[in-house]
Amino acid sequence: MAEDTLLKHQPLVDELKQSLGQASFSRDFAAKTAQLPKGDQFIIKMEFNRLRQPCSRTIDLRGTASGEVQSYSYKSQQHFMDAQAIATFEKGVARFGDYIMAVYEMVMEEVNNQRQLRQGATPQPENSEKSARVIHFASYDFRQQERMNYTIKVSVMVNDKTIEGKSSDISLGGCKLKLPSHAMLERGQKVQVRFTGLEEDFELGLKNGLEYEIVGIDPASTIDFYYARMKRTGSETTPGFDEFLARFINGNKRRYKVNLDNTLDAVLTKGYEQYYLPRVSSLFSFICVNDKKLTPKLLLTTENNAYIHYYFSDEERRSVLPSILNTQRISSILARKGQVKSTLLYSFSHTQNGKVFFYSATDIELATYPKLRSLFFSYASRKPSWRVFKLQLVPVQSEDSHIPLSLPDSAGEAIAKLNKPPSARVQSYLKGLKYLCTLSEVSSANLTAHKRRYRLDKSLVNQLKVFGHRKVAEPELEVVALEYANLRAHKRYLYQTEVTVESGLAAPMSAQSRDFSVLGMQIELSQPAPETKKGDVIYLRLPQLQEITKKFELTQLPYEVMAVSKTGTILNLKAYQKSKQPHVGVQFFSQLVENNKDKLQVCEEEPKVPGLSKALRNIVVKNLAQTPLYITKEEAHLELGAIGEGRYQSAIHHIWRQFGEFSTQINLKPLLSIKEFQQLSDTLRDGNRQDKPKTFDLFIRLNLKKDDLSSAVTSRCISTEEDYSSLLPFVNKALKSGLLFAFRLHLSKTGRPDTKYLISELKYISHYALHKAKELEQALWRVEGVIDALAIDELVPKLCDIEVQDYQKMLERRNLWLQRLG
Repeated sequence: MAEDTLLKHQPLVDELKQSLGQASFSRDFAAKTAQLPKGDQFIIKMEFNRLRQPCSRTIDLRGTASGEVQSYSYKSQQHFMDAQAIATFEKGVARFGDYIMAVYEMVMEEVNNQRQLRQGATPQPENSEKSARVIHFASYDFRQQERMNYTIKVSVMVNDKTIEGKSSDISLGGCKLKLPSHAMLERGQKVQVRFTGLEEDFELGLKNGLEYEIVGIDPASTIDFYYARMKRTGSETTPGFDEFLARFINGNKRRYKVNLDNTLDAVLTKGYEQYYLPRVSSLFSFICVNDKKLTPKLLLTTENNAYIHYYFSDEERRSVLPSILNTQRISSILARKGQVKSTLLYSFSHTQNGKVFFYSATDIELATYPKLRSLFFSYASRKPSWRVFKLQLVPVQSEDSHIPLSLPDSAGEAIAKLNKPPSARVQSYLKGLKYLCTLSEVSSANLTAHKRRYRLDKSLVNQLKVFGHRKVAEPELEVVALEYANLRAHKRYLYQTEVTVESGLAAPMSAQSRDFSVLGMQIELSQPAPETKKGDVIYLRLPQLQEITKKFELTQLPYEVMAVSKTGTILNLKAYQKSKQPHVGVQFFSQLVENNKDKLQVCEEEPKVPGLSKALRNIVVKNLAQTPLYITKEEAHLELGAIGEGRYQSAIHHIWRQFGEFSTQINLKPLLSIKEFQQLSDTLRDGNRQDKPKTFDLFIRLNLKKDDLSSAVTSRCISTEEDYSSLLPFVNKALKSGLLFAFRLHLSKTGRPDTKYLISELKYISHYALHKAKELEQALWRVEGVIDALAIDELVPKLCDIEVQDYQKMLERRNLWLQRLG
């Protein structure tokens, strides 16, 4: 009702805003609203009361502003704005005297105006197919105190007058009261409040009430009342009442509803984050400043990205990433335009006398050596160790590591402990943190074939030494595994038994198991086996376990080596199944676990630095530069059920916003045709949780002459193993008359939702609304697959046989379009 009134008088409201903050505002307001009904006057007045309220919202334009975003502090509050937004902010503060809601809305209106500039977009009808969720990563709010919805009679004393009303909700530090419109209070006023309804049943000892300050005025559903939001001023010392109120809320919050909205949103968002992060194929490296040099200090690994860490390891299994990501290279990338600084990194290694030497170059560096460019590609692309990575850099800060729960400390001691910032030990690891570097492999057979077109002159190969990395003593990287409860399909159990490695090594070797699961085990060899490497298949015999079974023949059991320790003695193994025949080891260990669950000791790994994995995880979700997509099961079919959005938006976000399609629920069906989505869903159904991600390339063509999203967007999706020649007509059409965007999709099948990470908030919700907790879990169980979408526009000329001039012209049109979006 209030919204309808404001909409009806929008021109008048806009006119009055021009004098807001000036001494003549009250006079102008009275004159220009004199002819309006009293109810309309009241609603408009409350709107301006709202605009005059102090604002605590952080303005963060990273990922949305067209200009260069910089850090801006006002009264100890940090914002991230471009120059235009800062100018608007300062103009507003100068006009109103402080950072209030009017200033916030001035800035956001300016941002929106920049986005809409020269677009000429027309409003779109509501789409009935908006069924996909939008998951805003790291967007959950923290509440300082529990609020209990509780209605009692109250008396408000102000200026020798008493106003009778009712409470709407109460907490230890504040309350929300419903008061009659004839007795309007104003923001900033201090009043005395007596909880007369409580005084009828309890002796509170508060004859004069408690002092509160009005922090906000909100309209009610009818014009006869309004809501006043208040906070305790703390001018009185009332330990007895405080203790009573704490006990009262704690004792009645199950009877009277506790406001759970922010907690429900937080659990859903975190659940989707926990599906995505363990399945990311990109390696996260945290760049710190040390002695005025930028260098990687920490790595966050998952089961999908750890192979990149292993790839950049030498013969002693020491990481060479500090040399690969050197200060000079990082500085050259940071000099590039855009919020997310990126380049392609080409790498290969050469082994000589048992030593592994690495060579690498970025697009930036190859441009400075034009005569060596073709030589580098012709030689490097023919090496078995040839790899191509996309390297992305975004600014971060150590404060990003702290994300408290959505629950207040008063919800319990365990909650208060979890809400604390990272420990001093964790913060010491984050000292000097400046950038998050994301390494994503984009190698493919098509890309390798493109580079092998260059003719190789072996007589010139020595000239490539300029791209080599010397073997120097680099500081050891701290490798931190992402903590995730359900990363493994099966639990691991501590168990020592004799193992004989029968083949795969020069001679049979004795070993001892350290732990096992149904699908694998970890063994320790009696002596190092330097010739054994990741990917080898070895065969095991289990003599002691053979004594307890006649049903299974525990010899010649094939296992694949998944990881080798630096000492060469500890091997992580996974059951190797080349054919459809059942693996005898898997069958035996399945039965062993089933019959001995009470006797076996579950292996629980303790992190080296407690809290460090969580801190790094928080930094990643706050600074996400890629696009998560979720495939969910709806009834009997699969569909694109959600899209994630981080601080940095991709072309998909921009396109959907261009057509007014980006809200809490959106229609993702135009992103993939029925045929192409079927290809992805079939791949998902045929795979299992342990499979490596399947890769596809998605090409999106945008026709700006169309008025609706479904007509403007067409796409083609192809496996990276297929020939790209069939895409040429589609790509060329986009280059000549539209805009083209490309993404590498990493498709993974999900497992169970990680409820362990959500357990504190789920328990809290279950305590007060069990049905809502169950609904949340059911929503998370519907997620069947995760897609990690990485922009690969720079690869298009290398993957498709296209005219470079046409591609450059398209880029100019696309950049202009993005600038107009703001």
